[in-house]
Amino acid sequence: MLVASAVLAACSNIDCPLDNVVLMQCGLYASETRTALTLTDTLTVRPAGRDTVLLNRAQGISSFLLPLRESGTQDTLLLCLSDAQGRRAIDTLFVQHTPQPHFESLDCPAAVYHTLHAVRYTSHPLSQLPLTVDSVALVRSIVNYDDIENLRIYLRATTAQ
Repeated sequence: MLVASAVLAACSNIDCPLDNVVLMQCGLYASETRTALTLTDTLTVRPAGRDTVLLNRAQGISSFLLPLRESGTQDTLLLCLSDAQGRRAIDTLFVQHTPQPHFESLDCPAAVYHTLHAVRYTSHPLSQLPLTVDSVALVRSIVNYDDIENLRIYLRATTAQ
């Protein structure tokens, strides 16, 4: 009886994370003021070459979360912007990273952390849509369970329509 109690007590102390999804946090900022920006246009994010949507038609956001590929070292993310007038444009982020398997315990599911190394981007002309990526800053290279901003995406806007 004593052995059975010890076995049951040992099984109840597993400290697995409740949410083991690893996501990169991206914040949106105005390039002119370097302050947080709430997006009024629509943003959809897709990985290049795949028929998948990572963020679908988001509006009124100042940050968003994106998964990174667990089996690759670069993600190419298409930032599809559109406005109320129906204009559309695509900017691209190239995120270089190293995936690192992470185990809490043999009883817990495995996760993959990432170390970000570099981020490049392409921008569309403001004549196509008056909102575009101006620059991107890597503010925290470790992508794990923590809810901490990894990238700052600075957006440039013009009021000339």
